[in-house]
Amino acid sequence: MSHFDPPVDGPDVRPGVVSNASDRFSISRRTLLGALGGGALAALQPTPAAGQTDDYWTVVAIPDTQKYAEKERLISYATDQTDWIADNVDSESIRFVTHEGDLVENGSEEDEWDRIDGAMSTLDGVVPYSTLPGNHDWAETNDKSSSVENYAAYFGPARFDDYSWYGGSGPRAEGLNSYQLFSAGDYDFLHLALEWEPSGTVDDDATPLGWAQSVLDDYPDRPTILTTHSYLRDDGSRATNSQDDGGEGNPGEVVWQDLIEPNPQIFLVLNGHWHEDDGEYHQVSENAAGESVYEVVADYQDRSDGGTGWLRLVQFHPGGGDETPDRIQFRTYSPSLGEYETGGDSEFAFDLDFDARFDPSASEDTRTSFQQGVDGYDGTVDTNLREADPESSDRTASTITVDTNDPQNSENRAQALLRFDDIVGDADGQIPSQATVQSATLTVETIDEGDGAAVHRMLSEWRADDTWASMDGGIQADGSEAATTPDAKTGSVASGSTRIDVTDSVERWADGAANYGWAFLPLGDDGWDFETAEGETPPTLTVRYVDDADGPPADGSDGSLAGDADGDGDVDGDDVDRMQQYVNGDDVTIDRDAADVDDDGDVDIGDIVTVADSAGGG
Repeated sequence: MSHFDPPVDGPDVRPGVVSNASDRFSISRRTLLGALGGGALAALQPTPAAGQTDDYWTVVAIPDTQKYAEKERLISYATDQTDWIADNVDSESIRFVTHEGDLVENGSEEDEWDRIDGAMSTLDGVVPYSTLPGNHDWAETNDKSSSVENYAAYFGPARFDDYSWYGGSGPRAEGLNSYQLFSAGDYDFLHLALEWEPSGTVDDDATPLGWAQSVLDDYPDRPTILTTHSYLRDDGSRATNSQDDGGEGNPGEVVWQDLIEPNPQIFLVLNGHWHEDDGEYHQVSENAAGESVYEVVADYQDRSDGGTGWLRLVQFHPGGGDETPDRIQFRTYSPSLGEYETGGDSEFAFDLDFDARFDPSASEDTRTSFQQGVDGYDGTVDTNLREADPESSDRTASTITVDTNDPQNSENRAQALLRFDDIVGDADGQIPSQATVQSATLTVETIDEGDGAAVHRMLSEWRADDTWASMDGGIQADGSEAATTPDAKTGSVASGSTRIDVTDSVERWADGAANYGWAFLPLGDDGWDFETAEGETPPTLTVRYVDDADGPPADGSDGSLAGDADGDGDVDGDDVDRMQQYVNGDDVTIDRDAADVDDDGDVDIGDIVTVADSAGGG
């Protein structure tokens, strides 16, 4: 039977269910982000701003329940949680419930599974919900190679198959990873529930990460919430080392780099597990598209009685933000205590514009990518410059090295050059001249982790067969060969995809500056190696832009004062200084139309000289 049909044992009475399998679940433009309101939290709501509605809808996150399940005397905290949820589905407009893993303390103890099953069963037929296995839900804690028989028996696909909101599970039959479909506030959402340290790679759908990517590919237009067990630590860092004794697990940083960062539909990530500090933390990260991802951890198991029933209420308020229409408000509540926790890590909010982020009809931006050999593109040029081998060209090498100590103990430098030719123009797939670049991300495949590089925009020409010697002793970030200020510094990089924000460079090239690519100048003596255009995974440049073809022309006819680079209404030495900083690659803002006094589409030394003469004569 289709997962989008009502259960065979009766009508589907749960809110927000889509039951037509032919519906592609495209996002409709918001008329309201919430349909129901009021309820027990009304007293805690902020005073509505002008134009703000009190209506909201809620996702509930249940952190680790392992201590409650372990002891009979504590299971009431879990039953209090699910009883409260069931009693408040309407008053709190609860649309979805997600359990963050570690349902039990000892995965081999059936008594613990019986207890938590009794608590979670309260939600059956009442509200869409998900579970996922934490590290304690395997038969042997921290060993993904051990049995998951008990998890599969109690919370496998058979528990959910008859519900219309249950999308399915994979890649294994035990249902350790699953997805759910629910609707709220006139939007259709995807929820991904991924096992503790989901293993594999995104390009292999026989693995958890690959399966998750395939689900995202099937529902590309759905705003997505992802819940997993171990991801963000409560000290503010993502987990970087796997805790899996069997060696299969991917830590949180890998899940970020490989799955979350490249998929802009994922806007919220929830997890438990980490309780080294107070068990709470939240942060905002930027994905490859330059959009915000809200990351939140909650785990209260180290508190008295295993957490005393604290859970998370994630409330979506239309029109509740300070400067953007919508707000995601987090509150921490214990039904057992009848109390809210109000500290900064317990009560906080994120603002975003759902229409601008998720409604295609509300967005005017376009995305294009450039990768050697993909869609006929063959304009990637790269090479290595090695101080230890100054006359040799590496134009055909499949990898590039960036290092201050190559070979080891030599104190010789290795630099890299990379360029994407013909990315600006009028042809299909190119970035239109004078387009407004929203974001530009360079992705390279790291094959040997290291200290990384500072990525400087090149200001001078170079060829693929250039060497350390032909470039007169390598590249200098001196404002002549390369910009003094880098577009980005990678910091230490791990194996896998490494993404670098190069928006500033691409923005300048779209505005007419000459495209000479980037120099990668080493940050340390632990060498960083990544694949070239000749490698198995060539570098990729992904750009989001708005075509300004119908906007004001770049020839000064928009009314700007020629030479007034800082926009203060006159032309003086401040304009000259600002233009010099801009040409040197410093992080300054100028009126490029006004600064391009010779109307050649670029701001360069010639413009600076002209403005300096004008300022001196004034």
